[in-house]
Amino acid sequence: MQRKLYTTFALVLVLLLTVTACAPQAAETPAATEAPAATEAAATEAAATEAAATEAVEAAPEDPWGNIVFAPGTEVKLAVSSALTAGYAVYGQDMLNGATLAAENFGQLNGWDVVVEGGDDMCEGAPGVTVAEKFAADPTVLGVLGPMCSGTVVAAAVIYNENNMVMISPSSTAIMVTARGHENVFRTVANDDLQAEVTVDFLTKEKSATKLSLLHDQSTYGQGIAEAVAEKFKAAGGEVLAIEGITRGDVDFSAVVSTVLAGEPEAVYWGGMDAEGALLVKQLRDAGFEGVFFGPDGIKSVPSYVEAAGGAAEGSFMTFGAVGGATGYEEFEAQFVEKFGDKPVAYGPGTYDAATILLKAAAAVATVDADGNLVIGRKALADKVRELPFDGVTGHLEFDDKGDLKVVSITVFTATTDDIVPVKTYDFGK
Repeated sequence: MQRKLYTTFALVLVLLLTVTACAPQAAETPAATEAPAATEAAATEAAATEAAATEAVEAAPEDPWGNIVFAPGTEVKLAVSSALTAGYAVYGQDMLNGATLAAENFGQLNGWDVVVEGGDDMCEGAPGVTVAEKFAADPTVLGVLGPMCSGTVVAAAVIYNENNMVMISPSSTAIMVTARGHENVFRTVANDDLQAEVTVDFLTKEKSATKLSLLHDQSTYGQGIAEAVAEKFKAAGGEVLAIEGITRGDVDFSAVVSTVLAGEPEAVYWGGMDAEGALLVKQLRDAGFEGVFFGPDGIKSVPSYVEAAGGAAEGSFMTFGAVGGATGYEEFEAQFVEKFGDKPVAYGPGTYDAATILLKAAAAVATVDADGNLVIGRKALADKVRELPFDGVTGHLEFDDKGDLKVVSITVFTATTDDIVPVKTYDFGK
């Protein structure tokens, strides 16, 4: 029996050796001796990817401000602080739309989905603080786009600063927004000092105005820019006849209109937003004022200023950070209209750029730790935002040490019967 087994085993072994000897050798196969270039490239890319992954999972770098950690399967959140209800909601929704389109176009952040969440700060301080506390307590928030209004920033920025959370406002123009030295605060618009400079230059040189009355809404934003215009107008040799405050939400301004018109001004400047601006320009015209009505970026809105004023806004002027003509703006606007049904109102393009800058900076500093978490250093993120030159749909954006733009353009616009069109652009920092 044992002899038969040995014999069988020997026969099988002979057969196996015969089959192996007859089989074609790998060295003789052309495909094996000469690999295609595509295969070599794929191998090189795979090796680079593996090396990068190995490096990424070593240990997340320590950050002086701490790290934002996103576990596998979670989402990266872009928070938007803006007015989503009441009179200024058209601007706040515009910001939310800009952020939403930016997140959609950017795609995933190093493999993590990006989502947008809005917080209604109502363009006021107290609600803005509530929104800031909510966002600061959310570990999935990458950074904040906004707040929308300068008065909100003044209150809310303290909370964002304490929590080392990057915030980029596309609309807060008050000088003090970046004057307090917060390293986490940025904005994609020019400050009010530059808006005031442009306003006075245009009034005195283009409109030959020598007498000016001013109105403001007593907010950080409105009063701040009105006072800056008054100061620069005096410095240019003009006469300031009156500067009066009104209350946001009021609708009858007949008393203050009589006061500012008493000195027969050649121009009236309004420091505030569109809801009151539309009422003011109408009541000024009804009272017989035929001079120049001028305002800041807060009135650059067709639906809530030009249309709301019922024709009285025609021929009035406003300043705004120049948009349009920048690389990709037409494509952005077409996408915006397709997605949301209408053109951006005012702050949508700036929010789009702010969101894109934030996401690009995050992608540049992000690592993946040994547990598969996406890790982003808070200070590393702020530093990268500051050092990252960016050509966006609103133009070239690059921040200085304070978080203001190094290069900025401000355009004077005028209202027609149903639109707002550019008149003259001023460039700073070039």
